[in-house]
Amino acid sequence: MIIAVINQKGGTGKTCTAVHFTYWLSQKKDISVQLIDGDAQQSSSTWLNSLSSKIRSTPLFKPDDLAEQIPLLAEETDYTIIDGAGSITESTRVILYYANIALIPCQPTALDIHSSSSVLRLIKQAQGFRKLDLQGVAFLSRAIPRTRLKEEARQVLAQSTEVKLLKTIIHQRQAIADAFGQQAVVWEMGGEAKKAAVEYSLLCKEVIALCPPEKN
Repeated sequence: MIIAVINQKGGTGKTCTAVHFTYWLSQKKDISVQLIDGDAQQSSSTWLNSLSSKIRSTPLFKPDDLAEQIPLLAEETDYTIIDGAGSITESTRVILYYANIALIPCQPTALDIHSSSSVLRLIKQAQGFRKLDLQGVAFLSRAIPRTRLKEEARQVLAQSTEVKLLKTIIHQRQAIADAFGQQAVVWEMGGEAKKAAVEYSLLCKEVIALCPPEKN
């Protein structure tokens, strides 16, 4: 099962989501997982390697390399999480050719929602080519609690025909911003991170419910 975390715009929480998702799965019994770092900056593989040498991560961002290696690597684990590039590139098209789920973090701003239209267009194209064998799902990321903008963004995304809007919302929290620098994930941090840990757990469960593992 291949889950790609993608977005055209940087700063949406894409890498943070990919790392937390991979780590969360690695803690589950009888489930194997790996990360493919499709971003040239290699932030997610660097972060994941600082957490555990036992979680496999592979930097792989050139289109030809992705096309050749994704299907081979995916055969080795139950779940393959791909951290896509922070822009729309040919690599993104290749990733969508193989992914079972395209997971889109979206900040609740007019600019972010507008920029997501390019990703939605790519997903629609890939769905048509693959006869709908690709689920596009989105969630609100870095949202500010109790704001009108959050609710307005939720309503806009809920109307999309290309993607399903998940119920879980990841709110803006300092603990999430600090996690990379502390070489940690929110489940390992105390204080305010506990709220973030609950949200990320709910997000992971909601995504996994869409794609139960296929045992090799």
